[in-house]
Amino acid sequence: MPHRNLTPETVFKPSSPPGSEPVFAFASPNPGGCEQDQYKQLINAELARQGILPAHLADRMHLSRPKLHKILKQTNPLTDDLRDRIFDELGMDHVRAKISVALLHDPRAYAEQSVFLATESLKSFYLEVLTCRRGSIEVDLRPAVIHEAARRAYDLLLSHQERVMQNSQTLQA
Repeated sequence: MPHRNLTPETVFKPSSPPGSEPVFAFASPNPGGCEQDQYKQLINAELARQGILPAHLADRMHLSRPKLHKILKQTNPLTDDLRDRIFDELGMDHVRAKISVALLHDPRAYAEQSVFLATESLKSFYLEVLTCRRGSIEVDLRPAVIHEAARRAYDLLLSHQERVMQNSQTLQA
């Protein structure tokens, strides 16, 4: 695949020959419903986890309460735009949700630590590929590395200051 075609959509939605096993079939399809129903389950689970009532979410998003209720709890369709707005409002990770629902067919997987780590690794890899294609190199530093570097720099500064004070005293004596 040429690099100009490498986007999250092409990475996470590859095509496979008809009649063959899908490329990214990591789990058997959940009998719980279609992908849209699984997104609704994921949103409802996140609302419950955060302790937010759907009515309060509707108020924050400037939607009518009955409309959001019919979308999340009944059969009205959940559009991609509304799904993305809800994810933004709840602070959910779009990529992790996509992996949980589209690849793993399990909306409960969104809350698992392993899915979080895999998603962050994929996003980091995608960012690395993207920056390499642009011709730049960006280093992904973890906070622990940054704190250790700051601690060492501070220790080095203090030891240098001590040596300066000792040399100053030696010269004065």
